Amino acid sequence: MRLEKFLLYLSLFTLLVAGFGLINLVVFLEIKRLIEENSYRLAYQHFLTHLQNPHHIGDKDFVINTPEGSGYRTYIFEDPINPLKTVRVGVREEFFKDEVDGLMKKLILVEFFLIFMLVFLYQRVIEGYINRLKAKEDWIKRLMLSLAHRLGNFLATQKVLLAILKKSYPKDQNIERLAKSLQKAQKELSLFINPVRNNKEDKKEHINLMELIEETLNFFEEDLTEKRLILRRGTLQVYMNKEDLEDVLYNLIGNAIRHSKGFVHIRVCPKVGLLVVRNDMGGEVKHGMGLGVELTRMVLKRYNFGLRISLKRHYTAFVLFKRQG
Repeated sequence: MRLEKFLLYLSLFTLLVAGFGLINLVVFLEIKRLIEENSYRLAYQHFLTHLQNPHHIGDKDFVINTPEGSGYRTYIFEDPINPLKTVRVGVREEFFKDEVDGLMKKLILVEFFLIFMLVFLYQRVIEGYINRLKAKEDWIKRLMLSLAHRLGNFLATQKVLLAILKKSYPKDQNIERLAKSLQKAQKELSLFINPVRNNKEDKKEHINLMELIEETLNFFEEDLTEKRLILRRGTLQVYMNKEDLEDVLYNLIGNAIRHSKGFVHIRVCPKVGLLVVRNDMGGEVKHGMGLGVELTRMVLKRYNFGLRISLKRHYTAFVLFKRQG
């Protein structure tokens, strides 16, 4: 959040500096033109005064018949009565500089105050907006955690009831199916709750990716009965929280199995730290396949891992278990 705020302030500062810099350039050129026109008119007035009074030699800024190259800008005027006679009126170079500097200093002072006020107002607006977002985010987190707590209690109660039923009917297949359905519901709930969990409580460990993939496939035995599973094994150790990795695998593998037509291909590439999950769905769905994949992307981003979804020929999910630089 601090980096995002710094980038916002930096972008505003850059925009203001560039904008006012361009304005100052235009204003400077216009002021310079106006001062030069005004100095020419004043020089001409001194010329006319000299014609009426030959003893008039000008003042500190405008001097009659100044020598060339003496720190003066020279204007040459012809005597209307005697065209062969010319009068040079020199304008002190510092006169131009003093006039421009005075006006530009006032302009820059006003702009500095204006920039300060704009940044101050911008900071107040951004801080207020960020605080409102944070309050809404905290409220949503509390709501989700409260909902998860209630659903967790419900699932726990159902598990106790199933355990009692299993003792009475140990070979009943319907009870087994119901137990597996509860496990799936718990996994789906975990995927939505884990992103709002406090990251400091995460317990990271080295996990054998292939073993966890095989455990995840047990949830989808019935879905795979009429589909071909291609499993390319490889030994890859992933360092992250086990529950988070279980959520990632459950969502990606579950999506690939549920939405496939005939086959699912899972491959582990240890050399590059890559997991590839593919099926034969092709380009029939929109990119991302819903909220589940976006939540999975959020989980992986917490560990600085990468997720990319491709729908060119088949649905393919690439998970790179290497930190992105």
